[in-house]
Amino acid sequence: MKCNWAWLIALVLTLSMMACEDENYDFGDPNLASDFQIVSITDSVSGYDFDFVNPQPKDTTYIYHYLQRDTVYNPDGSVGEVNVDTVYYEGKTAKLYEVPVLLLPSYKNRLYIRVKSNARWNAPVIPFPKGHDWIKNDQVAGIGDAIIDYKVGSRMYGLEQYFPEDFLIPVRRRIETQYITTRDSMVMYKLQFEQKSMTEE
Repeated sequence: MKCNWAWLIALVLTLSMMACEDENYDFGDPNLASDFQIVSITDSVSGYDFDFVNPQPKDTTYIYHYLQRDTVYNPDGSVGEVNVDTVYYEGKTAKLYEVPVLLLPSYKNRLYIRVKSNARWNAPVIPFPKGHDWIKNDQVAGIGDAIIDYKVGSRMYGLEQYFPEDFLIPVRRRIETQYITTRDSMVMYKLQFEQKSMTEE
């Protein structure tokens, strides 16, 4: 009986390994150019959709460089000097979309950004100091269409220790910038977030 159980377990493991080998991790048609678009931006608390229109893209050409060395030899065959020049050349041209500044309400909130894509993409979080990450997206990478969920702290978030509880902060937060890009960096979105003061609501 023990032998039968051992054989059964071995068979299951073998089939599982074969299934993993056959699984296809590719996404979409690799011959198509990467596409990524923001479809809508929604304030989840009030249900408000920002008046969002995709801006006209700017062409951004990647510039690469390499070092070119030219060795000059003396008459006796020894190395005289080595001249090093930096050679620059153009690479692929990407599309950069610069979204106008998104002015967020001063209350605690969630922001939903709906995206449509045929590619893998990255949305790294904004690098705040510890305890001051007043806006943060949970999903930092994805494939294809998605809704990126942002947690938005109140205008007081991160400043509680400096002000009394009933204090109304009269100034806006400074603008923070985030880039969302396709994995091949052929499409890039520049997002800028600002938050209202507590006296503007």
